[in-house]
Amino acid sequence: MTIGERIIETALKNGATLAGIASMEAIKASPSHTIYTKMGDYAGVGTVKDGTALGGDQLFNWPDSARSVLVIGLSHPKDQPQLDWWDGKGTPGNRILIDIIHRTSQELENTLNIKTRKLHYYVEKGGVFLKDAAVLAGLGCIGKNNMLITPSNGPRIRLRALFLEAEIAPTGPIDFDPCRDCRVYCRRVCPENAMAEQAPVFRSNAFSEALPARDGHYDRARCNIRMEKDVAESVEDSCSKPSPVKYCRKCEFVCPVGKR
Repeated sequence: MTIGERIIETALKNGATLAGIASMEAIKASPSHTIYTKMGDYAGVGTVKDGTALGGDQLFNWPDSARSVLVIGLSHPKDQPQLDWWDGKGTPGNRILIDIIHRTSQELENTLNIKTRKLHYYVEKGGVFLKDAAVLAGLGCIGKNNMLITPSNGPRIRLRALFLEAEIAPTGPIDFDPCRDCRVYCRRVCPENAMAEQAPVFRSNAFSEALPARDGHYDRARCNIRMEKDVAESVEDSCSKPSPVKYCRKCEFVCPVGKR
């Protein structure tokens, strides 16, 4: 068993549904990291603190020692919606992912003598674009709904990552593209029509790399409108006690990939 296989086995043993390894150099050159600074204001739900958008000077603040990235996925099926319910401090699913990362990090350092670095979930705070990293790690492809599509779970998967201070052979990307001939059910079901047309920022700029939703048909601002409505609805329904935010997942649920 190779060192990479042992790393992946450790992550799976600790509860990950999927796991793979990406090269740090490949991540730096990935589409989202390449076009990020050309997209203008990226502020939205989850990227604003105390009314102020996180500054660009915090972007891509990665340790020089990071050589590879372990990407893990946790299955998030339709019958377990509570995994993604925001309770003001996070979500149950994300806490599970953090625990998997913590235990995997400890084992890799103690058993395989590989130094690790935990990274923040938000790219604005030193994280990586997890979907790009997952593609490079061989977990799936970017779909026309702008989500990671995996062979086994479709887009119903949640991601986290761990920096590895070692050069480990990457496990991807893989030859997988279920969206090629799909009837794009995801674009038709979106309540805000966030994928109805190419977003203005992509119509006005020339890009040579792959775009969000693969062809620029993803408007993050419109998607944020739905998220803000989800927050408002949770407040209205809460009465006197806190109510979790149940974010829209229609584009996930309608996707036929990975359904059993």
